[in-house]
Amino acid sequence: MSLLLNLYLGHLLGDFLLQPGKLVAAKRRGIIGLLIHGAIIGACTALIVFEDLGVLWPLILLAIGAHLLIEIITITARAKTRMSGLGIFLIDQAMHISSLVLLTAVAQPRIDITHMATLGFDLEPTQLAFACGLLAVMVMGSILVFETVRAVGPTEEAEILPLDSARVAGMAERGGALALAILVSPPLLLAAFVPRVSLALTKREGQRAKLLIEAATGLAFCIFVYALIVWAASATQI
Repeated sequence: MSLLLNLYLGHLLGDFLLQPGKLVAAKRRGIIGLLIHGAIIGACTALIVFEDLGVLWPLILLAIGAHLLIEIITITARAKTRMSGLGIFLIDQAMHISSLVLLTAVAQPRIDITHMATLGFDLEPTQLAFACGLLAVMVMGSILVFETVRAVGPTEEAEILPLDSARVAGMAERGGALALAILVSPPLLLAAFVPRVSLALTKREGQRAKLLIEAATGLAFCIFVYALIVWAASATQI
């Protein structure tokens, strides 16, 4: 479990936190942007598992290769199909996660590591799951909300999500919701979305619908990630 979570943490850092809009556009235009993106993914993963890099470097190279192949598939699909950005995003992330699960399943029996460190820290799988979940709802959640609004919302959205105050506020909203659910009480997960819903009720129809879609998508994703963290915690105790 720790190996998979460490690989996924590297994915979250490289695919979302350290992939600005300019790099998204660059990788869609040509090989240079794609290679830079792959290098960032590899560097993030290597940094996370640096204490075991001597053993894990072949796995990291395979993860980079799989990541780049999936990127080529989704970039091609975006250019040549009429599939919505939301559909492509969901398929893209499903393929990335599946590739990491498969690589972990193949590599785990062949790796001689008694206890894996994360950024040099000795973390339990439940702590790692919480870290991954928190980062996922904050940074990956931004793209999920954005693509959902583009797919079903009443307003026109830019093709690439900008890093602006609205995006930062959404990250804080979802991160706060998950933290409250895990650290305090699950029902408090709803509390973080009350300000957005309250604001929506004061707006005109189009903006109201956009804000409500954002709140509903963010809430649903937080509930999903919360359930995964609870499952991971129970699975490690069996």
